[in-house]
Amino acid sequence: LSVGGFPGRFDVSLTAPHLADPVAGTGWSAPELLVTALAYDPWHLIAIFPQTQTVTLPYQAVTLTADKLLGSVVFAPGTALTLQRTRLSGTNLALGSTLGWQAGAGQMNFATTVLADALSHEIGLEMLQVAPDPVLRAAVPDLPATIGRLHLDAAVTFDGPVDRMASARPLQVTVVEVRDLSGTWGDATLSGSGRIIADALGRAEGEIDLQLNHWRKLMPLLVATGTVTAEVAPTWEKMLDYMARDGGGDPEVLKLPLVYRDGRTSLGPLPLGPAPQLN
Repeated sequence: LSVGGFPGRFDVSLTAPHLADPVAGTGWSAPELLVTALAYDPWHLIAIFPQTQTVTLPYQAVTLTADKLLGSVVFAPGTALTLQRTRLSGTNLALGSTLGWQAGAGQMNFATTVLADALSHEIGLEMLQVAPDPVLRAAVPDLPATIGRLHLDAAVTFDGPVDRMASARPLQVTVVEVRDLSGTWGDATLSGSGRIIADALGRAEGEIDLQLNHWRKLMPLLVATGTVTAEVAPTWEKMLDYMARDGGGDPEVLKLPLVYRDGRTSLGPLPLGPAPQLN
């Protein structure tokens, strides 16, 4: 670790940083990391990430490469270090897992901003030219090689402020408001919005209303991801076709709720597995 840049800046350079939570089985490592702040504004930190870094998860390690990856975080002045906003942007990102899957994106922008109640944070994510894993890409030959745009506009409410004490008293998610969840992959488009809360066991409870245009082109993904078997896929397609046509609607437009209830997840009548654990 070295510190420089004074008196105009504080530049902290870390060589071979490695963070890990052995209990959770998660971690992060990189060849180096540079964090800098202006001397007159120490509450605003800027991080310059290396072109390669590794994220360790319980059952896999994911290597992230990027031509450019920059982040920043702004705290409220004071010893509590209450989070105000964050930013993260990158270009030409590529992910590679030890489990064999790959993905990438031409551009990624992520941001959070604390709202007036101090417990809620607005979250925005935009990803452009997203390259799915080759296995998924091969399942939908009628669609372009990349997903043009993925977008999320949401707000997350915690049971306390995000500050330096959060490590001593782990924060609990109470509400997730999804204002806009959307994606464009050729002429197949997705849009959705909804509200989710955390139940007594910390699991997601609620629903997000989704609309899929040209949904048939995405049906092979259910088989490619193992959600349904190839044998029952035609049955599901016929059922979804009936639902799309119900009420005289456009048969190419499918409206379904993504439901989290009693610890389970379902997409309309299609069971998907356990509900996400929010806490």
